[in-house]
Amino acid sequence: MKKNAHKRRSKKLWQLFLVCALLFSIFGGIYALSAAYNYLEAQESPPNPNVAAESAARETPTLTSNASPSCGSPTGGPADNPIAAKYGSSAYPPAGRIKWNCVYNIRDFQGSSMVERFNAARDAAAAAGGGVVYFPAGTYDFSDSIYLKNGVVIRGENPPGKDAKSSAYAPPAKLVFPKYEPRLSGSGTPNERAFKKILTAAPNRDSNIGIVNVDVNRAGISWEGDADAGENKNIIVFGIRSNNVAEPDPKVPDMSFQEPWVRYSYRFAANLKINASENVLVANNRINDAITDSYAQPGYKVKALKGNEIITYSEGSKVPFHYGNHYAIVVNRSKSGGYSLAGSPQTEPGLFRKGIVIRDNWVYHTMRVAIQASGDGLVIQDNQIKDEPKKQWWTDPTGTKQPQGAVTLENRAIDWSGWNVRIEGNSYEVYRHQVMDSRYLSVDGEGILIQECCGGTTVRGATISKNEGNSYIGLYKVPEIRNVRITGNKLLSNITNTPLIYVVADTNNSARSMEDVRIEGNTVSGGILAKASAGGSGNVIQNNAGNNSGAIEASCHVAVSGNSGFQEKPCLP
Repeated sequence: MKKNAHKRRSKKLWQLFLVCALLFSIFGGIYALSAAYNYLEAQESPPNPNVAAESAARETPTLTSNASPSCGSPTGGPADNPIAAKYGSSAYPPAGRIKWNCVYNIRDFQGSSMVERFNAARDAAAAAGGGVVYFPAGTYDFSDSIYLKNGVVIRGENPPGKDAKSSAYAPPAKLVFPKYEPRLSGSGTPNERAFKKILTAAPNRDSNIGIVNVDVNRAGISWEGDADAGENKNIIVFGIRSNNVAEPDPKVPDMSFQEPWVRYSYRFAANLKINASENVLVANNRINDAITDSYAQPGYKVKALKGNEIITYSEGSKVPFHYGNHYAIVVNRSKSGGYSLAGSPQTEPGLFRKGIVIRDNWVYHTMRVAIQASGDGLVIQDNQIKDEPKKQWWTDPTGTKQPQGAVTLENRAIDWSGWNVRIEGNSYEVYRHQVMDSRYLSVDGEGILIQECCGGTTVRGATISKNEGNSYIGLYKVPEIRNVRITGNKLLSNITNTPLIYVVADTNNSARSMEDVRIEGNTVSGGILAKASAGGSGNVIQNNAGNNSGAIEASCHVAVSGNSGFQEKPCLP
């Protein structure tokens, strides 16, 4: 009996085993067929990530998405391309190379400080091949500078208003860096406690990086690859608000006579300073609309203009540490060692990078240049530039001497260079400083300028049109000028004695020629000058309107006709 029972149990176990094996074979076969089908389908129709993204955008009514299985953090955030949302999907194709849909929400990352939390989110994005570190609405306090990595973008919650030129523009995500708290005694407050930056880990290489829709307080953005040899590209600064940016001049205090606590706002600082090999978009930003950190320095000392006397300014307002006394936007115009005169693609390749666009920004500044940029195909469009009238200053640019009457503090709205440039639709104001309590004004105040020095280039192709401002448009002593259109500008006041449209090819060293320069349909409250003593052809000044306060002066090879409201002068030899 026991033997038969054992046989029956063995038979049932064997039957159960056969059933399991049969089921396994069936499901395995189904899986294999499915995998083979998917493989063949993929071979016939390779996935198109752009089409997939467009399909997802059509099917999903919200711009907020949680992390995908392959990238992003659990909470996620907006996954759209904000550049395409503002300007259309075809306007700036390089923006599409950023992985906007891989969103790493800062709230999903831990650390003992905000810097550590940012680094964790950044590293996760970089390890996945790039993505967005997203900051929801709120204030985020950083104790030190931070560094982006290749393919990583900082993005804040979308602001309720979209136009950075509106005074109501206020991104709800606020990145706040340490404030410099001055101590006007002893050695002063150490510089290391403040003056932070948003940098990038490998500036010559890091590409597809940016910062979007955040309020950045007390940190400059500095992404400076090598102007000539760097390979970094596809850089975006969009929708940010930037205030209280400065650097202390490294040569102040001069310990031979100045107090150790003295600081001087470095003239070569900038809110945004970028060098890239191609494709930079700086758009829809609001810069220096709420400077709060400037402070007075009573007891500031300078060397007298003549002799060995040391002058002490008891009034702290004479030489404040000012957070507006520097450049605002600088793109492809910073190079250690400086530039050769009138650069060309052969002598200064870094000045002829392609894809540089600066548009729709609101900029306030009190010294130096609001927008300084160079490129082949450079676009500077629809920016609004503000300055402070009735300014007064009491040092030379180094911060160590009294200024001469002929001092230049480089008050300028737009300083451009490159070929095939378009400067259009900008409005600007710029003012000169009164030099101490003298009758002299600083020797600057240009509106839209290119010159042969200081990062200037030769000109082959430029359109300067539909701009409005209170100072002159100048091609100032540029030794090669070809194919220029200056049209439809309105210059209804003039803070200098220079003709409001000033085109001169002659340099201090030689007479030069110009070709195909057309100055047409402008309205100016002043004069027009076009001079190239070595001759030229195709040059025209016509149909411009003046207010009888200036003259038209031109070389004899320039055709002058149809203008009204100007004095008539004999042609220049």
